[in-house]
Amino acid sequence: MPDCVPSLDDFSFMSPAPETIHVYYSERSRPLFGILRVPDENDVMRRQAIAFGRRGGKERWHLVSEDEAYEIVRKANGGNIPLYRLDKLTSQPDAPVICMLDEYAADIVQEALPDHVVVAVRAKTCIEPLLARDVAIWPNAGEAGINEAMDVAADIKKCKYMTGECGGKVSGIDLPDDLPDWWNPGVSDPADLGIDIVSLVQRPVPPEQAFRPFTIMPDGYKMKKNGLVFIGEDGVDRQVTLTPFDVVAETDLAERGDSGLILRWQNRGQQVEHVVQRGQISARGSTLLKDLRAKKMLFPETVMKLLLDFLGTVEARRFVRTVSTVGWDNVAGWDRPRFVMPGGELIGGSGASEIRFAAPHVNTEGERLKYVSSGTLQEWQNHVASRSAGNSRLILGICLALTSPLLKVLGNVIEAGGVHIWGDAGLGKSTYSNVVTSVWGNPAKLMIELDGTKTGFENAAELASCIGLFLEELKNEDTGVNKEIGRIIYMWANRKGGLRSGPSIALRETKEFDIMFCSTGEHHLKTVIEKSGGTYTGGIEARMTSIRAGVDGSPYGLPDTIHDAPSSKSFVDQMKADCEKYHGTAGRHFVAKLIEDISEKGRDDIRDWFNQYIEAFIKEYVPSGADRAINRVATRFAVFAAVGELAREYGTLPWDAGEAFKGVGACFMSWIDDRGGIGSREEINAVQIVRKFISMHRFTRFEDIVAARTAKEGADCYLSNVRDRVGYREAVRTKDGDDAYAYYITVEGWDEICKGIDPARAAKAVLAAGALQPPKQGRGLTIQKRLPHDGKIRVYVITPEIMTAGGPVEDDQESE
Repeated sequence: MPDCVPSLDDFSFMSPAPETIHVYYSERSRPLFGILRVPDENDVMRRQAIAFGRRGGKERWHLVSEDEAYEIVRKANGGNIPLYRLDKLTSQPDAPVICMLDEYAADIVQEALPDHVVVAVRAKTCIEPLLARDVAIWPNAGEAGINEAMDVAADIKKCKYMTGECGGKVSGIDLPDDLPDWWNPGVSDPADLGIDIVSLVQRPVPPEQAFRPFTIMPDGYKMKKNGLVFIGEDGVDRQVTLTPFDVVAETDLAERGDSGLILRWQNRGQQVEHVVQRGQISARGSTLLKDLRAKKMLFPETVMKLLLDFLGTVEARRFVRTVSTVGWDNVAGWDRPRFVMPGGELIGGSGASEIRFAAPHVNTEGERLKYVSSGTLQEWQNHVASRSAGNSRLILGICLALTSPLLKVLGNVIEAGGVHIWGDAGLGKSTYSNVVTSVWGNPAKLMIELDGTKTGFENAAELASCIGLFLEELKNEDTGVNKEIGRIIYMWANRKGGLRSGPSIALRETKEFDIMFCSTGEHHLKTVIEKSGGTYTGGIEARMTSIRAGVDGSPYGLPDTIHDAPSSKSFVDQMKADCEKYHGTAGRHFVAKLIEDISEKGRDDIRDWFNQYIEAFIKEYVPSGADRAINRVATRFAVFAAVGELAREYGTLPWDAGEAFKGVGACFMSWIDDRGGIGSREEINAVQIVRKFISMHRFTRFEDIVAARTAKEGADCYLSNVRDRVGYREAVRTKDGDDAYAYYITVEGWDEICKGIDPARAAKAVLAAGALQPPKQGRGLTIQKRLPHDGKIRVYVITPEIMTAGGPVEDDQESE
């Protein structure tokens, strides 16, 4: 055996490098072998054994398997594998002993208890040195850890009997029931779980009390290797299930207090968990047994009552809280912020309580798979985020995807809302969708099809709360959904679902959610809604903003730049492949850093930072005199930009400072340019309605004034094709010298054109757009004009500027 002691520096060549080293010594303090703790790609620690021997012509410490290390030690140590810290145990014969099941945990407890000797045992360890000592066994948390500690206690008792040793006493450390499985002081800081090591070891209890079973089985029931059995008074075994399972914990649904059980079993090597609400056991129409069968728990039809009786009477020591909503954990509060992912993954926060996600009629495993991560954050940054830099629409999408967790944090600083990216096929809208969804999970599974009911979209929003709702292409021909889309947008933005009656007079609980949302489509949201018979209001526009997919001046469509790609096609193809390969890491990283920020600074500090950013964005991009709705959209876009800059500071995004601000700002200005002005949506709609009517009916509803005058004076060659005349048109020259028409519209004709909107307000809107000639005097907007057949009457004089006022209308068309 060597005299030299190994150190971490001896293994600095390893990647990743080991974090701790634990050396086993003989009674005479000679190093025998060691264990390194090495993090894997998921930061989970693995054990790596080391032993001393000749390698490459040199005697040195080198890597071996644990079995190889044990074999080397057996040959050199009389066939025994020593306790961890056997040398300390031998040198301090009167010190009380704590027996751990993990070396790193033993080191931590030893540091807290300098007057004790803290050893660690493994499966093949020689425990004879413990027989005459007072030993308190500290188990790993959970049923498996308890069983392992029970085995150690039983082995000590057996060895005492075999050797006739009468000295020493064995006790156990009674851990809280609700600690996470396999927890010990080496897993996380005991203080974070409210555990004081010193006070805990001062209260040892008999092993049978400390290591009592986690599951309290009802009379007659027993879990065997082939499943649950019931032994009746006749002594006959009745097979209740063909699948063995564990009753993991008692639980309740935090929002309603419903009690239940967490069951766990294996299906083809995969762990399956199911939350049984006790109220389902006897409820009429319950789907409990159907749900268990769907998850491959096998049981005969003839014994279903025995299974239900078991579920109704079995108890568990451990308690786990369940939640039916995702996002921020309301019970923990902002002092210990925690975030629940769909499927139940918990981000941030430390505490004794575990949390499970369980919602009625929700496939928890299916939700988990949507948000599964692939690759590392750095790989996503290198392949997706870095190549999104310089691309305004992709920057906007990533920032939007990261914003939903801030809705509750910022409170009334921000409203929920969305973005609709529209344009022709082939521009790159699918690239936008892939990039956005890659922030949180699998793009192929996260996109929600825009085909369903308002109730369905309400449920989808609840399942994506604090994460975001990512919608597939909004199709123009789907009039059913499109007719409802305005109401759905209002619902998402208002963060509440509709009222529903329950089975009694009481109302069902209203669903709540906090989401930003986005969609794509070939048409502007205004076109989609109006073609389905709806009205595109200012409220809809303020809540979901339509951004043109094609970037002005870009030859690539949606991308501003394709970086080093040889073509736009290769750029979007590579982005799609990279999003499929690397996803789901950025959202988790951002939330984890946000939790650290909230814990250190508090929400008020974060809100102040965002308020400053909003002010700077509005000052930079919002024109003076803009309508209030523009400021509402600007505030939301400012938050998008601020989130991007915050994510850069957190290390989530690899962009340069100002990249998010500039990219989101470019999208906002594109919306302003396409919108048709800085007035209200109702005013712009009015201008566009007038313009569209004139564009479609200029030759069929407006009489040519010159031809009409000629006919009145006796010419018989004029045959008018105008029906239901609303006014007259007259050829004029524009300021640029182009041929155009001015239109003289009667008051009655104006009312018809403005059907469904306020005619007076429409006239003011057209005046503000510079397309209505006002009278030289007076407050009205009509002018007296002598017209053929009508004499001198009041008309609205619409100038040629009407054809360019109000911004582009996607479905403008001329009637020939």
